[in-house]
Amino acid sequence: MKRLFILLLLFAKTMLFSQNLSFVYEVTTNSNKKLFKRENYFLDISGEKSVFRSENDRYYDSLREKTGKGLGTPLDFNQLYSHKRKSKEEIYKTVTIPFVLNTYDVLIDEKLDWKLLSDSATIAGLKCQKATVNYGGRTWEAWFAKSIAIQDGPYIFHGLPGLIIQIADSTNDFKFSLVYYTDKKNSMFFPSKKGKILSFTQFKLLQENFYSQPFAELESSGMKIVHADEKGNKLPWNSREMSQKMQKVLKENNNPIELNYKPNFK
Repeated sequence: MKRLFILLLLFAKTMLFSQNLSFVYEVTTNSNKKLFKRENYFLDISGEKSVFRSENDRYYDSLREKTGKGLGTPLDFNQLYSHKRKSKEEIYKTVTIPFVLNTYDVLIDEKLDWKLLSDSATIAGLKCQKATVNYGGRTWEAWFAKSIAIQDGPYIFHGLPGLIIQIADSTNDFKFSLVYYTDKKNSMFFPSKKGKILSFTQFKLLQENFYSQPFAELESSGMKIVHADEKGNKLPWNSREMSQKMQKVLKENNNPIELNYKPNFK
C-alpha cells in the first residue's frame, strides 16, 4: 500500500491534468450496531463532475449502458451512491428502491461548514491535515492532503484544500479510507440514468411508506413473484409473512448516514 501512495505522490501533478481520475476508498459501515461491513467504493472524477459508488454499482452502470439491463439493489436504504457537479453546486444522493428498482436523486442542500485544525498526521504515506464538520446529524473528522490539490472526497464530502484521504463520524458507524489510485479505463465513467429529484423530507416519507407495505407496488404491477428456498425450490408466496421479514430487516438496519432524517419504522 505504501508503494502505491509513493507512486501517487510522484504522479500527482500529472494526474491533475488528466481528464479522468479514479480513487478507491475502503468504506466501513455499521448499519445495525452489530455487524460491520467493508466494501470498496470508487470516486470517479472528470473535470467539475464526480461520482461516488460501490464497485458493484460501477460495474452495473456500465452494464446498463451496454445492454439496457442491470441487477438488483441491497434490501435496505443505506445506500452511499452520490454525484456532484461542483460548478453548479449540485450534489445528489442516488437511491434505488428495493424490488421495484425505481431510482431517485435526493438533493443535498446541507452546506459543509468545515473547521480547519492545525493537527497533522501521516496517513498511508501522505502528509495530512485535520478538519471537522457537522453533516447529517453527525460530527465528522476528516484528514486531507494538500499535495493532491483536488477539492473532493468520498460520498458528498468536498470543499477542503486537498483530497480527503480519510473521514469518519464520531461514532465510527461510517468510515471512508483511501486505499489506492487507479488509472484503469472505465468505459462508462459517468452513468446516464437520472432519477426523479426528491428532498430529504420526501425521501424519508418514501422509506416509511415502503416499510408499511414493502411489496405493494410490486404486487399491483401484476408481475409474477417467485419465492424460493436456499436450494432453489419454489415456495408459496405469502405477502404478509414476507412483508414482516422485510420490515424486520429494515428496522434492524435503520442507522442511516443522514441521521437527522432517520425514518420512523414502527
